Amino acid sequence: MKIRDIVELAAVLLQKHEIINTGIFAQTESSDWVEAELNGNRELRLIIRCANLVLKEVACEYIPLYHKQNMVSHDGKINYSDFEKSLLEIKKIKNKYGNEVRYFTLPDYVAVEDGNFEVSYAFIPDDKGFFDEIDFSGTKACDRLFAYGTAAEFCLISGMYEDALMWEKRYKDALLVATRKTGEKVMPKRRWW
Repeated sequence: MKIRDIVELAAVLLQKHEIINTGIFAQTESSDWVEAELNGNRELRLIIRCANLVLKEVACEYIPLYHKQNMVSHDGKINYSDFEKSLLEIKKIKNKYGNEVRYFTLPDYVAVEDGNFEVSYAFIPDDKGFFDEIDFSGTKACDRLFAYGTAAEFCLISGMYEDALMWEKRYKDALLVATRKTGEKVMPKRRWW
């Protein structure tokens, strides 16, 4: 799923026909015309910005995104600037033998013994461009969830508070479904007389 898909669905939900009718959603790759359209259309840029805000909110508060990275500790430190992605929370750190090691998060770095490690951590997604893929593949988050959140943010920023409340409710309901634990449901045995 791409930002373009979320923005298109949000534009349909918001009934932004002037954006839908531009033909920008029929494009599959960046071109001068697409860039000119993105730069010239304030509402389209705002919807893209709202979509990025929703992506970050979902990743930070509801459906964490995880990344594994091999890192080296020098002088008992792994600097935050060494992480490939924007660190949200460390899940675990394993040494070269696959054993979890103790670590401490400090304001400027992660304190851990010297050596090579595999660090698993939750991250904050970077802002995505119009044709960029989002990081939520493999999760139950669908384009509708992000479009509802995008519509809610857009309405709130635009001062359409009643519409914002409606889209916020749909967004929260979709989040509830996406974060619901699914497992085997066991029904009680029936008795037959």
